[in-house]
Amino acid sequence: MFRLELKYQNITIREYRFLDGDTRLIGRAPENHIVIEDPGVSRNHACLTQLGDKLFICDEGSKHGTLVNNVKVICANLKHGDVVSIGVNHSLKASIITKDSSGTISAVYDRKRKLMTTT
Repeated sequence: MFRLELKYQNITIREYRFLDGDTRLIGRAPENHIVIEDPGVSRNHACLTQLGDKLFICDEGSKHGTLVNNVKVICANLKHGDVVSIGVNHSLKASIITKDSSGTISAVYDRKRKLMTTT
């Protein structure tokens, strides 16, 4: 399972969790799943999709583009710790959340797969 933290100027303002098959649209328009009111965000900016143990972000032809770790991408497979920059002041940080056999979240790892927290 993936967790994305939506940050505004490095302050987490919302968290999203993804399960296999989840798709979320990002943009300024109110019909998106993740609405970001920022002048640098297009009405329909990008799309996030989880397929199995992979999370993909694809730019939807936005005017200012989508950056993953400061590199402009059309489509990218997000890894743990990747930072997606969208607009002027917003970013999404990807985290991998592992579950034990009972389905309980057991650990969250940092970018180098070093244990950050357990539940």
